[in-house]
Amino acid sequence: MKKQNSDVSGIVLLKKHSGTTSFSSLSCVKRALGTTKVGHTGTLDSFADGLLVVLVGSLTHLVPHITNFDKTYLALIEFGSETDTLDPTGQVIKTGRIPAKDELLSVLPKFLGEIEQVPPLYSALHVDGKRASDLAREGKSVELKARKITVSKIELKDFYDNFALVEVSCSKGTYIRSLARDIAKECGTVAHLKELHRMRVGPFSLEDAVSDEAEIRSHLIGLTPEVASLCGMDTFVISKAFVSDFQNGRPLRKNMFVRDFSEPDAMSPVFKSEIALFYPNGKFAGCITRKMTERGEKFSYGFVVKNSSPKPLDDIGSAAREMKIYSWEQIAQGKFNKNFLEKGVALTIGSFDGSHLGHKALFKAVLGQKEKGFVPGVLTFTKSLRGYKNPKEYEGDLVSLSQKIENLEGEGFEFAVVVDFSSDFAKIKGSDFFSILKEKCGLKYLAEGADFHCGYKGATGMQEIAKIAGELNFSVDTIDSVIFEGERVSSSRIRKCVLQKQFQSVQKMLLKPFELDCTGFVWNVEELSENLKVISAKKREGKLLLPDGTYRVQVIFYVFSQKSGEAQNYRAANSDCTLENGNLRLAFSDNLISGFVRSIKFL
Repeated sequence: MKKQNSDVSGIVLLKKHSGTTSFSSLSCVKRALGTTKVGHTGTLDSFADGLLVVLVGSLTHLVPHITNFDKTYLALIEFGSETDTLDPTGQVIKTGRIPAKDELLSVLPKFLGEIEQVPPLYSALHVDGKRASDLAREGKSVELKARKITVSKIELKDFYDNFALVEVSCSKGTYIRSLARDIAKECGTVAHLKELHRMRVGPFSLEDAVSDEAEIRSHLIGLTPEVASLCGMDTFVISKAFVSDFQNGRPLRKNMFVRDFSEPDAMSPVFKSEIALFYPNGKFAGCITRKMTERGEKFSYGFVVKNSSPKPLDDIGSAAREMKIYSWEQIAQGKFNKNFLEKGVALTIGSFDGSHLGHKALFKAVLGQKEKGFVPGVLTFTKSLRGYKNPKEYEGDLVSLSQKIENLEGEGFEFAVVVDFSSDFAKIKGSDFFSILKEKCGLKYLAEGADFHCGYKGATGMQEIAKIAGELNFSVDTIDSVIFEGERVSSSRIRKCVLQKQFQSVQKMLLKPFELDCTGFVWNVEELSENLKVISAKKREGKLLLPDGTYRVQVIFYVFSQKSGEAQNYRAANSDCTLENGNLRLAFSDNLISGFVRSIKFL
């Protein structure tokens, strides 16, 4: 038997031909992609043709989303005869006159908006557990109740002899056969649907559809953030530190995602309950749902798609080394790498907001312990501790959690413990904290600055840590501060320089420009002219943002593969960035918008 391709997933816009069922039309997709895991979204009767949106692999979970889209049809109505099935496959049961064109034009507006429609007797609807069409063929009496549907457009495109060509845009659940019957009835006659062509399903068009097997393979569409947005979903990115938690079904929390989580109004049209998640490498991760409760937003799992290619992108076009990441809960539960535990680890602890010159001195000390066979790692936090302690007065982090992880990974660390600082964690005594690190991680070496404190109320300083180290048998180095232009380098100082627009000093202390992480921002697109586009977004809460003004920046875009839906590379473009009242506005001379804007570098 042919081996099934269990990894393939995506969207196929299939051109269905008349005379085949929707189900049998999927055969060419299955053969082309070597998989049986396919599902179509919205059945087309065998006599009809046109667009069939097919979901493959893990994306079959999205069938309900596509099915709910509005659809557009070209319907050829034949007046003067009605069949029992209301289509050309049935037997004529009534005859009548042919209406005039003016008569038809006066009737069509009555079918605009929300209307009541009785489905065809020959349909797949179930009555008492059986299909209505099966009951009708058995000669049994079936009564179908009227249902509300919405017709957003109905336009007469052509009229000749006893035929009318009508374009219809309508909601899910609309039967065009019933619409043809009801239009004729309003004209005082009868009709049936001679032909039906589906032209559009939501954002997907028949013009982009294919039917040949070779074309299917080359036109498989991956689920990108753009496509997810077209499907009516919000798009979030999973913070790299929580990828494992997400894949293992642990409870969902706000800080697991890179996204603006300012409290949305549940009644606002911008609030979306369905969320498409993406891994840091841009690959589709699955769906979750959210709803508003008295305690705020509550998140629930929809489905999870495992990340088969988890290597992150470190810089433009280059792949970074994989670094193992653990939560504090995983450490406490003894889930640390056993090989690392046996070798012993060298560690430094801190917020590491920005990975500046002072941090790099600590990193150098820890990484140097590899010569002794120790495994180098860091213990850090989901955001700066200042943000936890004084959230109202805090200006915001220099880097996002994803940027922080990328920075640490780029330094060469083999693992990171990422702590979501909580009231329970804050109550741990310094001695207990290091006992856990010794027992669960095999702590052998610690490097910190002279002003480092930890434990309950910060009561454990370097002097106390030296005593604890002697008791637990690990060594400690106190690393001198790094001085730049007469002052100690610190995240607080860099933050101040950013707010004062001293970008040259910032770049010297960070060894790179200040870079605003824009992953998860929701961008509005405004096309000013054929060659000029403007995109704008609101500031994400908790992120440091410069004072109002216009800046010369470099914008980094994700570039997605249309076939796989994965972020294949990054693309850079210069732009002017205007900041005003927490809003960002970027202008471009060409069409660069593709998926996420990854970041903005202030030069």
